[in-house]
Amino acid sequence: MALNINEIAKQTLIALKERGLKPTPENYAEIFEEFAQKGGFSSGSKEKIQKYQALLLPHFQREMQDKSVRTLEQFLTFVIALLNRQSGKQFGEFFELLSTVMRVLQSSKDKKIRDLARVSAARISKTMDSEAIYLLDKKFKELEESYESATFNKKLAAFGLNKYDDYESIIKRLLDELDERSYGHFAELLESCLQPSLAEDLKIKDFADHMRHNPAMLTKAHFKSELEGFVSRRVMVDNAYVEKNLNFFDENLKKIDALYLLLSQQNHQNMDLIHALKPDEKGEVRLNFEDLKARFRDLGEKLSSLQAQIQFAQNLEAREDYSVVKELERLDENFHKYKVNYAIVLFSITNYRFIMEKYGLGNLNEIFVRFKKILKENCGELDELWMLDEKSYLIIAPGRDREQMAALVERGVGSIENFRFIYKQDVITPKISVSYLDKQSLPDGSILENLLREMESTDA
Repeated sequence: MALNINEIAKQTLIALKERGLKPTPENYAEIFEEFAQKGGFSSGSKEKIQKYQALLLPHFQREMQDKSVRTLEQFLTFVIALLNRQSGKQFGEFFELLSTVMRVLQSSKDKKIRDLARVSAARISKTMDSEAIYLLDKKFKELEESYESATFNKKLAAFGLNKYDDYESIIKRLLDELDERSYGHFAELLESCLQPSLAEDLKIKDFADHMRHNPAMLTKAHFKSELEGFVSRRVMVDNAYVEKNLNFFDENLKKIDALYLLLSQQNHQNMDLIHALKPDEKGEVRLNFEDLKARFRDLGEKLSSLQAQIQFAQNLEAREDYSVVKELERLDENFHKYKVNYAIVLFSITNYRFIMEKYGLGNLNEIFVRFKKILKENCGELDELWMLDEKSYLIIAPGRDREQMAALVERGVGSIENFRFIYKQDVITPKISVSYLDKQSLPDGSILENLLREMESTDA
């Protein structure tokens, strides 16, 4: 049977008597609310209390659950107790501390912390309501969660760092890493790799200086191609230096060999003379003193020439001064004095830059090795092979004329064109440009400069 209001009132009075409570309005209201809820009635007090409880901070809500708060009066008593606890000197000191923390955080190097601290400092006050406190608390929790990024932590770990490291030490480490990875740093490394090992080159030096003072050029689209060109030139400078020294020693060894041959012939002649001497009946032989003196003088001159040539071959200054220009000047001098003609042939791979960019510097060097070998095989016994630059070779042929060099050119170009350079599935075809001339055709000018101009006009 459902209870009505009158019956609930009767039960309330009976319960007050049974529980030994005075019939005050407060006691009556509490017992009445209890029996009304059992009977399915509600005065609205419980809903109001739950509404106001939801506005408290979470830790105050948990504290209220541990209390027996059934009426609005009990709720007000609980809230007053909280306010009393929060007021006073300790609360004031805590509020000052909180303000100081917000002010300090506004100086943070982290923009997210700095911005949140500035907003919080403007909102924190002794009269803040629960909603404002809740919203600030939520923002700080969201900030905390934003730092829990596995991807970001992995990136830090790649530099030997983690999220708990001191901020300044992280920044310093990253700045050091940035400096190590800067264009200036790589420009210095490239500069050290560009310098030829055996010689110097002004073009490479100018490029390296420009790169060091303008490291941003490493980002330019054409830089890779330009760098590859100078790497090829560095290899050429070292190779040219080696070939120059080999040519120097080769020429001097030929001269030493010729002098040694003359000395050997002189020795054989002297031995033939000794064997031809016939002793008289006394066992004595007669020699012409002047003839003997002349023979020893001739032998001494040949020994001196041989010794001088050996010393010249060992002279570092003479070796460093030796060059294709010096050699051609010597041959020019012989031509003007003794009318001894000579010819030169200039071979050049005109598409060397295309080969380098498409197939790489390593494949280009392999082609040049084969290129040089073919030219060397087509040289005569007295011919000299010189490397002029990163794409060109020069053959110097003493005692030969232009017509004789035509045959050498035909053989050389034919051998090069018949050789197949294979890279993966591609056949690399070097394009050969050839010019040749003899001194007799241009007695008063530089035949090398003439060929170089001719080659430049052809390339253009």
